Amino acid sequence: MQKDGEMKGILFFTLLFLFQGVASAAPACKGANKYDPGCPGTEEPPAAAVAAAVVDSVTVDWFNQRLVVRGSGFTGATEFLLGGNLTALAKENVTDPQVELPFNADLAAEVAGEGNYNLVVDGAVALSVYIEAQIIDPAAIGCPCGTDWATALAGLWGTPETACYEVAGPASNDIADISGTVLSNSLNEAVYPHYPIGASFYPGAPADSYCALVQIDGDATATELVRMPINELQQADCAAVLDAQVCASITTLP
Repeated sequence: MQKDGEMKGILFFTLLFLFQGVASAAPACKGANKYDPGCPGTEEPPAAAVAAAVVDSVTVDWFNQRLVVRGSGFTGATEFLLGGNLTALAKENVTDPQVELPFNADLAAEVAGEGNYNLVVDGAVALSVYIEAQIIDPAAIGCPCGTDWATALAGLWGTPETACYEVAGPASNDIADISGTVLSNSLNEAVYPHYPIGASFYPGAPADSYCALVQIDGDATATELVRMPINELQQADCAAVLDAQVCASITTLP
């Protein structure tokens, strides 16, 4: 009898221990009925979808040297490419409805001339952009016409015998346009060919921003020998080259 009592006691404490363990565990979920266990799901709710960037229009702002992209959904993480260029373009003044893509070496490497270029936004073509002229990196320096000028003029190059003229730009700090006509014989204008030469930069007008050399023969036939687009820094360099290699004097016109 005593042994039976001890076994009952052990069994009682064992059951008590198990009951306390179950009681201390998290309670079972309970819903309104047996088909609704009432247990909340453990998965995180889906994150709110980020609206894709949408492009409505692109303006080529030649005066400020940038592409102005208008639309919606733009952020600092939005990626812009142009044409086949694989380098993401630099961004400035980013807001939801507008982004500015400044002219730089990457844009200049892609836009080598007039044409339509695909604007790629976050991996998808968003719009075809018409660009009317080659884009020049605003940071580029040196006169691109210098070598071709020297080759075309041969012995006339490096002989400063030409009366050159400057025309000031619209703003007080603009580099003046410079031009002159190199004569085959500086003492006799009746000797041809004549070589009008010069460089100009007009803010906002890429078609009028170039360095050039033209050959005019005795029958008034004009042949353009050199023409290259330039930026404002290159305009200053071209003016310095002409001053040193061609111009005997420089007169500033009103």
